[in-house]
Amino acid sequence: MLDRKARLGQERRVGVDELFFSCTDRKGVITAANSVFARLSAFPRNELMGAPHNLIRNPMMPAGAFKLMWDTLLGGKPFAAYVRNLAKDGFDYQVFATVTPMGSGFLSVRSSPRFDPLWNAAGSLYGQTLPIEQQAKQVGANRSQSATAGLNALAGMLDNAGFPSYDEFMYTALPAETQTRVSLSGRRTFRPEARGDIADILNNAVAMDEHIYELMGRLDSLQHLAESLQGGSKQLGGTVASLAQVTHVALEASQGVAAHAPILVSTANAMTQVGAGAEQVVEPLPDRLKQVRLGVMELRFRIALAQLHNDMVINFALENLDGFAPPEGFVYVPLLCYALADDVEAVSSGLEGAQQVLTDVAQHVESAGASLGQFQKFLSAWRIQVPRYGVSSHLGPLVGPIDQQLHRSHEELSSLRNLARACVAEARPFDRVPMEEILGRINAASRHLISDNYDQTQAVFNSIGLVMPKGAR
Repeated sequence: MLDRKARLGQERRVGVDELFFSCTDRKGVITAANSVFARLSAFPRNELMGAPHNLIRNPMMPAGAFKLMWDTLLGGKPFAAYVRNLAKDGFDYQVFATVTPMGSGFLSVRSSPRFDPLWNAAGSLYGQTLPIEQQAKQVGANRSQSATAGLNALAGMLDNAGFPSYDEFMYTALPAETQTRVSLSGRRTFRPEARGDIADILNNAVAMDEHIYELMGRLDSLQHLAESLQGGSKQLGGTVASLAQVTHVALEASQGVAAHAPILVSTANAMTQVGAGAEQVVEPLPDRLKQVRLGVMELRFRIALAQLHNDMVINFALENLDGFAPPEGFVYVPLLCYALADDVEAVSSGLEGAQQVLTDVAQHVESAGASLGQFQKFLSAWRIQVPRYGVSSHLGPLVGPIDQQLHRSHEELSSLRNLARACVAEARPFDRVPMEEILGRINAASRHLISDNYDQTQAVFNSIGLVMPKGAR
């Protein structure tokens, strides 16, 4: 431990193609670990197995970050964060960590952080949070209380940085990290000389990668459309509210000449009611679309998680082909297939839900359009009646502002209608059968490879409360 403290702050850089893999039980005890984890943590694999995962806890990490992790995981949701770890030999090493609930335990894949804007921001926030936790301890807070103080401070700083919740931060960070890592990777996945089950795993995982890439492209497009739709709905809401205000002024002015032209009052009153109805239809859309946007961000997060899990399968195959990994590494491939299946299911059901909500939003936009069309009819009648009853001097100045707001509303509504239709089309459910068939082939090949390590594989599955795949022996 003295050596670890003496070297604290000296960093060991993680390679862009290096992926850590581990599983823990419900209490955070390590039940599975790959060779990359052992090498970079400087702990022999036999020392990692059965040890608590906080064996590599770095004192420079605020406890609030880990409280956030456990709160998220025990709520049944996957988690991702930038983490500074401490190796056995005292070197720091930084990772972007993902943790996924699985059975009664957790599966974690970690990579080298490469998206500098968020990586640097996280480091700065951690540096500001740690003294707050230390100060809380100095005034008598226990470990749990000081972690809560750190978590609250971290949440406030994230909000100031433009992330209203930690979910938004990690939903942004994982896709950014995944895409940056892939763009920087020098990994060669084409191995024509490979044969047998290992080749089947590699080739099918590469095929899965193509499906994931295509789906990520769709989700990128959907997020852009959803953000534009949210912004457009806010703009339209403001314009329709302005239209309602100027129409109310027209009603009050019409009431001033009611004795001479009572029909103007009834027309303006009808126009006001229709305008208010349009405002009521449009007003809730921005909040609904805010939730849609967050939902799409979560789907991008889940497909990026699938990318990471699939990359881990590819790495196991490549390490085996290159002679860097022991055969028991394939014990973990079925676990990654479980995780991939969950990711695919989450994206599939999420897209279906998003499409339903967006279809409802599109219907609201059409309703607003119908209201504005009805409004225009009343406005046309009112405009004709103003000169007919000789009150142009009183009401004529209001015609222009109403026309202007109505014209602007129609333009914005047309744009919003097109965006809503595009969102509905992009959120269409995808055919997940090809991806499920690929997972089936990977599982079949891995079953052949793990047959000689059946007891070890069963122990790993049992440690996190999962049942062994059928036909594994």
